[in-house]
Amino acid sequence: MVMTRWNRLTLAVLGGLLVLAVAAPEAFAQGPRGLGRPATLGPDDVQAFPDPPAGVDVQREGIPRGQVEMISYDSKSVGATRRMQVYTPPGYSKDKKYPVLYLLHGIGGDENEWQRFAKPNILLDNLLADGKTVPMIIVMPNGRAQKNDRAEGDVFRSAPAFAAFEEDLLKDVIPTIEARYSVHADREHRALAGLSMGGGQSLNFGLAHLDTFAWVGGFSSAPNTKPPAQLVPDPAAAKPKLKLLYLSCGNKDGLLRISQGVHAYLKEHDVPHVWNVDSYGHDATHWRNNLYHFVQRIFQQDKQAVEPAAETAGAPTEAPEVDQQGPIIKDVYAEHFSIGMAGDLPGNYSEQELALVQDHFNFVTPENCMKPGPIHPSENTWRFERADALVNWCTDRNIAIHGHTLVWHAQTNDWFFRDGDRAVITQRMKDHITTLVGRYKGKIRSWDVVNEAINDGGNAQTAQTENLRNSSWLQAMGPEFLTLAFQFAHEADPDAQLYYNDYGIEAGPKHASSLVLLKRLIEDGAPIHGVGIQGHWSTSGIPYAALDQAISDYASLGLKVSITELDVTIRGVSGGQFGPGFGRRRLDGGAPPSPQDLQAQADAYARLFAIFIKHKDVLERVTFWGLSDRRTWRYGQHPLLFDANNQRKPAYAAITDALLKPSP
Repeated sequence: MVMTRWNRLTLAVLGGLLVLAVAAPEAFAQGPRGLGRPATLGPDDVQAFPDPPAGVDVQREGIPRGQVEMISYDSKSVGATRRMQVYTPPGYSKDKKYPVLYLLHGIGGDENEWQRFAKPNILLDNLLADGKTVPMIIVMPNGRAQKNDRAEGDVFRSAPAFAAFEEDLLKDVIPTIEARYSVHADREHRALAGLSMGGGQSLNFGLAHLDTFAWVGGFSSAPNTKPPAQLVPDPAAAKPKLKLLYLSCGNKDGLLRISQGVHAYLKEHDVPHVWNVDSYGHDATHWRNNLYHFVQRIFQQDKQAVEPAAETAGAPTEAPEVDQQGPIIKDVYAEHFSIGMAGDLPGNYSEQELALVQDHFNFVTPENCMKPGPIHPSENTWRFERADALVNWCTDRNIAIHGHTLVWHAQTNDWFFRDGDRAVITQRMKDHITTLVGRYKGKIRSWDVVNEAINDGGNAQTAQTENLRNSSWLQAMGPEFLTLAFQFAHEADPDAQLYYNDYGIEAGPKHASSLVLLKRLIEDGAPIHGVGIQGHWSTSGIPYAALDQAISDYASLGLKVSITELDVTIRGVSGGQFGPGFGRRRLDGGAPPSPQDLQAQADAYARLFAIFIKHKDVLERVTFWGLSDRRTWRYGQHPLLFDANNQRKPAYAAITDALLKPSP
């Protein structure tokens, strides 16, 4: 590896910071040269899993224990005899074959570091006794591939040896383990993970060798991590090979930006991964906790080694058979909240699909036909045909309607803003709202009045403001456009319930900005009745705790809440923004979901509905954004309750069971 001056400086700072992290973790956040600067959190930077219970790495009496031994091996790549620790699980036998986790340390450590921070052998013994993971071998090598591999003096001087460890790992460490122990010698039975410098190594080596490793984890990865586009240069090729890509960092860790950059790239390119941001710093607690979560999610093909009664909600298993004649979701939740779907009915929907809507849902949201562009393409042209057909179809079947949407920055034609001053544009807005809401007065029960007015992302500073999107409406009318929109809608139908609707407002700075905005609208006297949380999530990106709190926050303002555009993809990204490939309808429907995919999705939906049930007093409606995996804007990502053949998926049963069979 050729070291540039920038790399040397970065690693020099990193080395000092990691020494601080070991000796005095509280000092790490104040590190020099910006590496220890306070972390800036985004809306995705939330905790994916709860903290482990106390004592996960404390030795328990009365349970089987594995063994830890220090072994030596001849490293041809280094030209020296080197050492590594190896954990074998309780009952290890050469008559069985085991998967292997290779676990790497930080720049200030060696083959003993993980024992100081997390005691992986005790942690695994406890998890195995509780049936929460599978028997595996854990290898803890020395990631400093040089003849004197001790962490002595200025440890950052050995930084090039951490890059050189790639060859030692592949050519010496793995062959030694596979020669000495009874292990599976294939990619699906090898995992690579590490902390800090070892986290960077794990991402660099693991993602570069997906023919060797199917499971990869980086815990608070350091600046030795390659740029994301180099880590995953071909996202499409990486997706089917990755069984699990796990990223974590603490929200008090000055190195958070490293992992944030990797997460953002993976999200942009739809590469499935776990992103867990907990409340810790660059410290042993974070590394222990994320090792605890990681080892429960790897080697799932060997799950039969665990007693069935010990399965955890977070660990995907075989998807159960689904009773296609089981309880109906709208009936199960009839006394809690309405259950809706989105679609421009009846349109080109088949009779089977229309029957599905009528049987399972009691609310419909028009997906596109009432948006400003389609229904009002020019100032003197209205196209009511599809909207009228939807209203008539639903009214005839006693299905309620939620209108979507009156004012939006997208799918709104330029004529609204052309050749006019503020007064003219305000009048155009009023005429549009008055005509549309007035036409369906008494037929449409509620409306999304303003949609997605807040900027994506944000930081601690913008969280103190409304952080409004610089839309044509804002440019033409200023922030008052929101207040006026609600007033015009209320005048057109005083009985309609009026909503502000947005994605990403359940967590982070965007949630804080939404509270600032909503408080201002209420103070301005805007007739706003509720907030719509869109709920475009993926199985690896749902901020459960933040969502729970967000509903309470909105209720404290006297507002009702609805989940307005719910879908949970199994290999997509979270967020309601248009992404690459939006609107495409691939005939093959994308790669089919595995049983593990379907079970993970079912678990996610069950956790969401447990939160919704908790807030039934303020939650008015849960609407799925589409009907089936064929009728969805996230086609190919299998996000809904019915598959492409209109059959119930495990998620459907999980949602009905969440109320009929609550957890003890």
